[in-house]
Amino acid sequence: MKYLIVTSHPYDKSFNAAVAKNLESEAKKKGYEVEILELIKDNFNPTMTSEDLRLFSKGLSNDPMVQVYQKKIKEADVIVFPFPIWWGSMPAILKGFCDKVLLPGFAYTYGAKGEMVGALTSKKAIVITTMQMPTEVFNNYFNNPVDGAFIKDTLQTCGIEVTDYVQIDQIVTGGRDYTEQKMKEIINLIK
Repeated sequence: MKYLIVTSHPYDKSFNAAVAKNLESEAKKKGYEVEILELIKDNFNPTMTSEDLRLFSKGLSNDPMVQVYQKKIKEADVIVFPFPIWWGSMPAILKGFCDKVLLPGFAYTYGAKGEMVGALTSKKAIVITTMQMPTEVFNNYFNNPVDGAFIKDTLQTCGIEVTDYVQIDQIVTGGRDYTEQKMKEIINLIK
């Protein structure tokens, strides 16, 4: 089994960075292969350029990192996305990753009626989000755009089965015991 952890937090001392490192350590302890894909350190450009858009319908990109990332996704069995919630959504670099990497012909095809048909059906995903906002507010007032736009509209549309979705609220004010308990819960996701 191979895990691919896609990070999008710019601060290497963040809780999200610790999540990635702890998941990597736990996966290795259990004998799994694991790779961390660090979008920030890779200087990934999340902006869709006019040339990228021109090539999009052909399932191509002008960005050389796209093919690198697609190869890593193909090799992975489980993709883990730990990320912070900023302004009610994912970091822009992760959105750009989805826009540019999950291309037609790679992540999906079109069915007879023009519907998107997932092509990554052998992949599983774990989504872990951190935020200060209480979970009830995020889910009820903001209608949880991660569950809608990222999990259902993106990952599941591409055929990726999301096996776990962990929301960690009060990341700033929850305290050390709280964050340590949440980290233990996250580490237990490596089966």
